[in-house]
Parts: sequence; C-alpha cells; structure tokens
Amino acid sequence: GASAARERAMLFATAARRAGAAVGLAVAHYATNGARDVARSEAAPAALRFGLVTDIQYCDVDDAQNYGGTETRFYRGSLEGAKRAADGFREAKSDGGLAFVAQLGDLVDGQNAGGYGAGLKWKGAPNSKKALADVLAAMDGCDAPHFHCVGNHELYNFSPSELVEGPLNRGRHAVAKDGSLYFSFERDGWTFVVLNPYEVSSSLPKQSPGYAAAAALLRAENPNPVLDGPCDFFEGLEGPSLRFVPFNGGLGDAQLAWLAATLEEAGDAPVVVFSHLPVFAGCASWRNVAFDAPEALALLQKAGNVVAVFAGHSHRGGFAVDETGLAHCVVEATLTHETAYAVCCCGADGSLEMVGAGSVPSRDIAAPRRVAAARRR
Repeated sequence: GASAARERAMLFATAARRAGAAVGLAVAHYATNGARDVARSEAAPAALRFGLVTDIQYCDVDDAQNYGGTETRFYRGSLEGAKRAADGFREAKSDGGLAFVAQLGDLVDGQNAGGYGAGLKWKGAPNSKKALADVLAAMDGCDAPHFHCVGNHELYNFSPSELVEGPLNRGRHAVAKDGSLYFSFERDGWTFVVLNPYEVSSSLPKQSPGYAAAAALLRAENPNPVLDGPCDFFEGLEGPSLRFVPFNGGLGDAQLAWLAATLEEAGDAPVVVFSHLPVFAGCASWRNVAFDAPEALALLQKAGNVVAVFAGHSHRGGFAVDETGLAHCVVEATLTHETAYAVCCCGADGSLEMVGAGSVPSRDIAAPRRVAAARRR
C-alpha cells in the first residue's frame, strides 16, 4: 500500500544518503578549505570569521517524514551532521581562525520530551537532557565559543529558566546574557545581535506573560483552535496571516525597543543578526516568520548598518535581498541535509563572504551603503 511504498522510498533515500556520506564529508572539507583560501586571499591575515549551523534537531528515533510528507528527517543522522560541522569549524579555527560558532536554534527535536510521535517511548521520562548532552558533545569537537538561538524545539523540551541555567549556557556555550535570551556582543568592530523570536510564544509556561500575549494574538489572528489540540493550523489563512501559528513566535515590544537601541548604538559599525525565525518572508515564506516580523524588519532596514540576518526554521533554506539591500539568509537544516554549515569571513569593507559546506550554498553579501561609506572615510 501507500504506507509500504513510502517506507521503501525512505529506506532507499537513507541508503543513498549513507552511501554518499564520504562524498558529503569531502565536499564539506573542500568548502571549509575554500573558506581558508578566501581569508588568505581577500582579507587581512587575521580576518574575523564565524561558523553557522542550524536545525540539527537530534532525536534517537528512526528517520521519518514531516507531517506534510515534503521532507525526510534524519533524526539519528543529524548527530553525525553536527560532528561534521564541528570538524569543519575546528579545521577553520586551526588554519585562519574562527572567532565563534552561531547555532541558529532547534538543537534537539521536540519528540525527546516524550509527548508525541516516536518520542512517546519516553513518556514520563523525557530524553531531552540526554539528547542535548549528545549534541553538545558533538559540537564540542570545535572549542570555539558557541552562541545559541532559541528555537521552538528548545521550548518543547525546556523552560526558559532551564535554558538559562542549563548546559546550553555554560562554558563555551551561551544562550543568554545576564539572564536574557536575547543579547548582543562585539568582535573586532562588528556587532552581533542574537534575537529571541519566542519571547512571545504559546510554547512558554502558561502562567508567563509571553504565553498570554501569544494566546491573545493567536486567538485574534487564527480562526482555528490552535491552542486546544491538534488541528490544521493553516485552514482559512492566507498571505501574511499564515505566520500566526503555534510553531512561530514573536519578539515582543520590549525586545523590539532593545533592538532599536542596540542598532542605534552600533552607529556605522557593521551588524549581523542571528535569529531562529526569519523576519523577511522573501527568504522563506509567511508560514515561517516571526509574528512581529514586519516591525522587526522595519527597524533593521531603518538602521542601515545591518549586513545580514541569518536564520533557520525553514529547513529547505533560502536567500533574498530586500528592497533596501539587506540580505536575509536561511541556513539549510542539518536535520534534512545532514552536511549543512558555513564559515563566514568578515571583510574590511563591511561585506561578508559566506562559504558553504554540503548543502549550504556559498554567497557574497555586500556591505550596507552606510557602513561602506564610513569605512571609506
């Protein structure tokens, strides 16, 4: 029947994928070496570089398709993908330098919490902490600092306080700063902003203000009973309204105000933004952006100093430049591509050279006019 055919197709895809693992690793090795060549030939010897990886979404369950049947998810294989990324980052760090790794969210899959799918085998005894420990051990193959974005699957497994107090925020790993899950940091004259697009989320504890705000928004914008149990989230929605579903979230007013102040403080310095959720539908779709994406996007565009916004969430990946020239890049998911990461080189003029590995394309991202003009002075 159809079920058996689907299972045979998945088994074939898995076999083909595993047979090509060595090829994928060779491609990743070549691409990372390419990043080193870029650093040597087009930037200063000690050019600032950082790594990108997202949506590892590890879970110790069999491969499966998503709910729509549009992608195969390699739940166990994603751990090997994380190790390949760490190997590539380690090589980059040892030859040319790597300042940090930005992990854009969804390190572990929600099934680890034991509430649905194949994860029901852990009902009453969640596997979340073990899965996270396994992924962090894989990522620790590179000893550079790691900055983590909060994704929806983090919140399926942990409360915000557990994230702040847990292993994702210890040693070389940081998911928060001063207790906040959104923050910024500076390196070599560049400002890096880590957003939390789940400050407003129906996955937060129900007694929290963030849950209350999300619940009110979802009830107002989505006609379906999305807070009451399984249903078709998208029935009756179209266009921009498609973003109002439970697996998305919002920054909220306080974070938007903080973002505006942070961008203003950066002045003419180049800014790079990291977020699990995109804020521009052109690089993904309206199904996969933040609730308040239009408001966040307006702030980023007005600032004029943002080089790029890097996000995850939409597993297929994507890239677009908006009408103001701001680049929006969704990095391909390790969960569905297995070898998928990149090394970015920061140019002296405020541009970025992104050298992809595996399924991640390489891209040249131009400096914003404001930044380029300031650096010419």
